[in-house]
Amino acid sequence: MGSTGRRPIQIFGVAGYPLIFFVLLVESIGIPSPSELTLVAVGVLASQGKLSLPLVILVGWLGSLAGAHISYFIARRGGRRLILKYGARVGLTDERLQIAERFFHGRGDLAVLVGRLISGVRAIISYPAGLFDMPYLRFLIFTAIGALLWPIVAAGAGYLVGPHYKVLFTWMSRFWIVILAALAVALSVYIYVRHRQRTRRTQGG
Repeated sequence: MGSTGRRPIQIFGVAGYPLIFFVLLVESIGIPSPSELTLVAVGVLASQGKLSLPLVILVGWLGSLAGAHISYFIARRGGRRLILKYGARVGLTDERLQIAERFFHGRGDLAVLVGRLISGVRAIISYPAGLFDMPYLRFLIFTAIGALLWPIVAAGAGYLVGPHYKVLFTWMSRFWIVILAALAVALSVYIYVRHRQRTRRTQGG
């Protein structure tokens, strides 16, 4: 248990700041990435004086911001064509894309800001921002704020936990699937309810 618990911390300590940047960058592009584990681990290292917490936050922010920009401009330069071409294979039809577009236009700023703090969502939130032509300045402002809050929260948690990091890692490994499943169910219910409401309005009209 002791050796296993120390191994992730040792890996992040050896790789240091470049690993932080890389992990958050690829996550923001949409590639699965252990950003939670990374930021908590480097926060623990910062509490031990092996890394600088302000620098950890800065590097994580820059990595997340860089990945978000890559996603935004990929989507903005022809994303709709690519999504309509390949999205049907996973159920993303033109109709669903239009629903997402109306939702995003009504809550785009909040979606970009809060989405940076939600596991899974922050990996894709920049794509609809670019796809639906969110003005770049607004995207930059709200993405920058959200991308800064995420490493502050996660690395800050690791910093505060400090010597008790093994307990935190054990908790995360046991319950992260449950948390993601609960979020997925909540999102599915929300989409279903909105779809039913929209269908009733259409039929009533």
